Amino acid sequence: VRAGHVADRGTGCPVCARRARPRPRQQQAKVAANAAGSAERRGGAGPDEMPAPRGEEWNCWTANTAKARKNDDMSARRIENACWRVWNMERQAQAQSQASPSPVARSRSSGRLDCSDETGSGSGCSDAVQKQPSDYAEMLEMKIGRELDFARCRFPAKQENIRYDDLPTFPVRPNFATFRNSLRPASECVVFDGCPEDPYHPSNTPIYQTSTFVQPSCSEFGAYDYTRSGNPTRTALEKHVALLEQAAAAFAFASGMAALHTVMRLLRSGDEVLVNEDIYGGMHRLLTQDCTNSGITVRFVDTSNLNSVEKAITSRTKLIHTESPSNPRMRISDLRRLADLAHRYGVLLSVDSTMMPPVICKPLSFGADIVVHSATKFFSGHADCTGGLVCVRDADLAHRVAFLQNAEGTALAPFECFLFLRGIKTMHLRVKCAQENAAQIATFLLNHSSIKEVYFPGRGGCDPTSLAIHRAQASGQGSMISLTTGSVEFSRRFCDFCRIFKTTVSFGSVNSLCEMPCTMSHASIPAEKRTLPDDLVRLSIGIEDVRDLIADISQALEAAASKTPLPSTATGRVEGFDSVFEDLPVLPQVCSSAIPTPNKSPQQVPLADPILPASAHHELDAAVLRETPAPPAPSQLRPKPKSNEIVSIVAAAAVVGAVAGAGLTLAWRRSRP
Repeated sequence: VRAGHVADRGTGCPVCARRARPRPRQQQAKVAANAAGSAERRGGAGPDEMPAPRGEEWNCWTANTAKARKNDDMSARRIENACWRVWNMERQAQAQSQASPSPVARSRSSGRLDCSDETGSGSGCSDAVQKQPSDYAEMLEMKIGRELDFARCRFPAKQENIRYDDLPTFPVRPNFATFRNSLRPASECVVFDGCPEDPYHPSNTPIYQTSTFVQPSCSEFGAYDYTRSGNPTRTALEKHVALLEQAAAAFAFASGMAALHTVMRLLRSGDEVLVNEDIYGGMHRLLTQDCTNSGITVRFVDTSNLNSVEKAITSRTKLIHTESPSNPRMRISDLRRLADLAHRYGVLLSVDSTMMPPVICKPLSFGADIVVHSATKFFSGHADCTGGLVCVRDADLAHRVAFLQNAEGTALAPFECFLFLRGIKTMHLRVKCAQENAAQIATFLLNHSSIKEVYFPGRGGCDPTSLAIHRAQASGQGSMISLTTGSVEFSRRFCDFCRIFKTTVSFGSVNSLCEMPCTMSHASIPAEKRTLPDDLVRLSIGIEDVRDLIADISQALEAAASKTPLPSTATGRVEGFDSVFEDLPVLPQVCSSAIPTPNKSPQQVPLADPILPASAHHELDAAVLRETPAPPAPSQLRPKPKSNEIVSIVAAAAVVGAVAGAGLTLAWRRSRP
């Protein structure tokens, strides 16, 4: 009873007497716990205050769900468990006691709320209740302390009017939606304790490489039970990402596509989603070949044009999904105005901000409802793990995303969570360096005669209006550059002639990468539906020395413009910085006496310029090979044994044979009857 009234076997205060079914004493302890928790939250309600009808006290809260009530009653449930322990201790003490004091005196001395007087008529309810709360609260403080320990929370497996699916599917964590960190972005990435509850206080978050967690009992759940539902390492990652994005909650998935698929699972059959026409190829495939089979209508629109977006919104539209800058044409969408437009029609706004990590842009702060990241890119930064992130700023969305993550089993594994936690620590440094390199490379490309167009959210890479919008919602231009050459063959040769830039999909790594989206990252989009120029090249700028990167691009453009065939080594590999170093002598030497040391070491040979023509490299290789001695003959590698060595070997073999023969003879004799 929320007002603090307690009924004792059908008798008690008038409020409690309304219940027709008498309550056993075991339930009195639970009622008292609820009373203490409710009184504490309301600032100490009096005993004569009438309880609000069930459910009406939550009408002032928009998140009127069972899960929301469970989260808000966390303190009450914690007090309830402590109350059970207090009640059991009291019962044991009473059983051992020889004296039998009156119920009122016993309740006052022990701290248990009891509404019956000595005669059992219940006339002492008011006095007892008024005198007990302070003593009872002090007793609970002695048992559980003043602060709530989330790591030791207990969730009853069965509770009245609560379903199993209404229990939280993810561990308790702070809501960072209204949090404003006093630290700057560089410090935010580093200053974070992922496991404050760990009793050993490790400097780095441990990897909880386990699938299950032991529960307190068969009737209670601990903070974690199964890694698919929750894992301390994943909780640390999700908390850190939520802090960086200023989100109510963040959720880690096995890949970026798993994260995008979860966002689309928020829709139902008959709903409609508006999607930016310049979108990642994998997302286009998901929308056109999967979501449409679920009864979801997909319509592509230019989200950089707000008038087009508003005309496309219908009564069935539930979600607008965009990228800014878009991948790979770098189109800019005004996130603030787009969010205002979406919310005016009751539509959610989802932003794939993979190209703009939170150290550059935080779309939730501009009104977006959902932010998605392919964590494989900038959050990892080393191209050594795959993962996806979904960040939301609304509690209801958080519960739904958590349910889908648990129900569909798409959560990120603990080891990958650890790698992403490590990558976040250097994200600001990596992004800052890559951005500086990208700005200089964009300037070089804009002034090169072989380049037709450059798409880049910086000066010269987009129109002034788009540039102003981007700078108003991001602190940097990122490290992605797209360009066209006017010829598909020229673009292909340019990528093939690059020696530092690796030809591969993805981006955001410390290494510089290049690719042709129409044949690689966006190849899943049919040619008739593709809005990309066929000669488009996408560059992901890394953290190498920008002088080396510009030199590599320069020599690749010159080689692509020439008609010379693509140079390759004898093994078929394109000449580049592959770290094979076939022209250097090897260690260890098989026989130092058989292989004389050359008079002139390879280090004394002048180092080759990174962009020397192939003929110069061949001459250098020939010079090194002339000074490299021939390999030794097989007879030199294994010298013949001397005569005394042969005698020793034969003698040892004879001894071993004699011992073995004696053992066999002894075994045969023992086996005889």
